[in-house]
Amino acid sequence: MLKLFRRSAPEILPEPASWNAGQRRMFMALVWLSCLACAAALAVQAPRFDPLDVWALPLLSLVMLTLQLLLGAGRISLQVAVMGAFAGAATYVLLALNHQFQVMPRTSWTLMENTYWFAVLYAAAFLVFPPRQALRLAAALLALSACICAYHLTFTVSPLTRTHLTGASVQFLLMGAVMTVMQTTLGTQRMQLLAARAAAYTDTLTGLANRRAAEERLSDLTRQGETYTLVLFDLDHFKRVNDMHGHATGDLVLRGVAQVALGHLPQGGVAARWGGEEFLLILPEQRDRQVRSLLDAMRLELRHQRHGNVSGVTACFGVATAHAGEDPERVLARADAAMYTVKQQGRNDVHLADLRRTQMG
Repeated sequence: MLKLFRRSAPEILPEPASWNAGQRRMFMALVWLSCLACAAALAVQAPRFDPLDVWALPLLSLVMLTLQLLLGAGRISLQVAVMGAFAGAATYVLLALNHQFQVMPRTSWTLMENTYWFAVLYAAAFLVFPPRQALRLAAALLALSACICAYHLTFTVSPLTRTHLTGASVQFLLMGAVMTVMQTTLGTQRMQLLAARAAAYTDTLTGLANRRAAEERLSDLTRQGETYTLVLFDLDHFKRVNDMHGHATGDLVLRGVAQVALGHLPQGGVAARWGGEEFLLILPEQRDRQVRSLLDAMRLELRHQRHGNVSGVTACFGVATAHAGEDPERVLARADAAMYTVKQQGRNDVHLADLRRTQMG
């Protein structure tokens, strides 16, 4: 049943853990770039600091760094961190837009440079949020900007420059509207592409990762030099289920097994349908008692499942733990051999190929 591990698998892994890791790195980079931009803005103002920037920019930097520290410590989720960062940045640019009308020279004919950052926020909304949520955020940002501009053009701007500033404000607001319309379209298309890409890495019957996704996860772990534990398991006498009860019942069994696997999957683990009635678990490195306890709990739940006239599902489990950077083919081969040992010894059991390694520590 074991097929060779394909070395030609693409580099990009669509697995959620890898995706989140990339998003976290991006967030960290943006935090430091934001802090650098705030420091640079204050540096060019010295020694005559803007009354708003002198407190708002340090506060914005503090908010960004706090969010990064909380995210790194696991106290908040990535989604909360991104929402907080977006809210902080949006609040600052809106305050700055309002503030510039109050401090700009009476002879100024255009808006100040801080309005450039609105374009970044419009683009960022559609990069980090789902299209509908991004549209609501962008529309709210545009509406508040329009209200601020309308108020000051009506009540505070000098009649001498009102015409020119009205033109500049309209251009600024039109830019925001155009960005929102364009990003809404592109954001929807992007989500469709991501959904199609995710479908290519998902087993349609069980909803688990498919073989391609599992292979790329193993490639990623190997490149990173991570250790991990593989569990390869095959359902006992599954062909009889299809022959006696039909493929529809067989599909129910496979979906039920998938749900059990997901229910017992530890954090950071991946459950995949390896092929047919064969499944693969990619787990953070487990000691022998840990993995045995996990698999015994799975076996117990499988024995109590019932799908139509089929009950008491059993399986053969083979376990192998990888060395850092070890070729996944070798780890898979050991897990496969361990699984066949169970088959030869009567099925419905667990065999650990690396008992001494999993006992260490």
